[in-house]
Amino acid sequence: MTIKADVVIVGAGPAGIAAAVTSARMGLKTVLLEKETFPGGIPVKGYISTFCGLYIDDSENGGVRMLYDGFAREFALFLMHLDRIERPVRMGRAHVLPYRPENFAVTVHSLLEREPALTVYYETPFSSAEVTAGRIRSLEAHSHGYTRRFEAAAVIDASGEAAVGRAAGDFLILPDGERQVPALIFPLHHVPGGEVSVFDTTRRQVIIRRAVERGILPREAECAGFQSMPDPDVLSVKMNLGALVKAESSMSEKRLTYRANELKRIFIRFLREHMDGFEKCTTPDAISPVLCRESVRIQGPRLLTERDVLSGKRFPDAIAKGCWPVEEWHDNGICAVRYLPAGEFYEIPEGALRSSGIGNLFMAGKCISADAGAIASARVIGCCMATGEAAANLAAQYIGRA
Repeated sequence: MTIKADVVIVGAGPAGIAAAVTSARMGLKTVLLEKETFPGGIPVKGYISTFCGLYIDDSENGGVRMLYDGFAREFALFLMHLDRIERPVRMGRAHVLPYRPENFAVTVHSLLEREPALTVYYETPFSSAEVTAGRIRSLEAHSHGYTRRFEAAAVIDASGEAAVGRAAGDFLILPDGERQVPALIFPLHHVPGGEVSVFDTTRRQVIIRRAVERGILPREAECAGFQSMPDPDVLSVKMNLGALVKAESSMSEKRLTYRANELKRIFIRFLREHMDGFEKCTTPDAISPVLCRESVRIQGPRLLTERDVLSGKRFPDAIAKGCWPVEEWHDNGICAVRYLPAGEFYEIPEGALRSSGIGNLFMAGKCISADAGAIASARVIGCCMATGEAAANLAAQYIGRA
């Protein structure tokens, strides 16, 4: 079966959703391929509860302002309406929009289902690409034992792991395994007074550290943090898996998921037995997915660098913006955060969203052409949506010239 479209997008995470909706709204016949049974990517399957990279300081007006117009802003306002949240909250020196993960999923479905020019294929993992004369002629994806072939004028890789770029033999940028280790995030229900204060955070970290020192908790549990949720009596737990990965560097993805979830079970049992207020805590998910912060990216004609980000660099061919700090989670358990100057943002050049080797391939989200420091900023939801929207605009321009 061959399906023809103007634009095919691989990956229905924040970048892919933004690209798909933007493309369809321009009247382009658009296909979105997703390997999971649902759209939304990591924010949905990984229980992410903060919309990062959306706001910058606006000291002249005594507060913060949303950096983006366009899709990211539309999505955020829709989400705020559902969650009845009026303003962002401070996280370090930045601001984030808290949300309920289930409402993120509702927002995604609502926006996708409004577009008649868009067709979404779930449980359809991309598998291969046919490249002729420096151009992708077709893509193949498998679904329930069937192979579907897609022909499109333009392709957007929003897979988060450069799946199309790799299959097409494009130039790639490899991840830095020491500066961005994976994580596990899960909710804890039935925690009275789920608000997290600085005092609570410090006290809990001391208790956990002492438990590790005494052998009550494994060393890998030391890098666990708590975060408030919009719902009362619910906390989110983020476990940095650096120590786990470092202890067994050649671990398969399946093995890592098993080990991380075993660590989660040990940690929850410890909380119930040793920490006040957690005696009845539960988590609804038996198995939580391991979240990869950084993966393979596609090399474009331009490389967005850490220096570009931290200096708030502007480009004559800018096509998107970002403002999140460079946030790195090291394998030694340390989170290193380097901020932009107050009130600043950086621009992303067009060449960071274009493939160097394949003329009709564009990239968005975690696949853009960026070094390890730059992607540590650009990988968050706000910037991923901005690059997804920008990639769709580039694809439309390409089709218009073809």
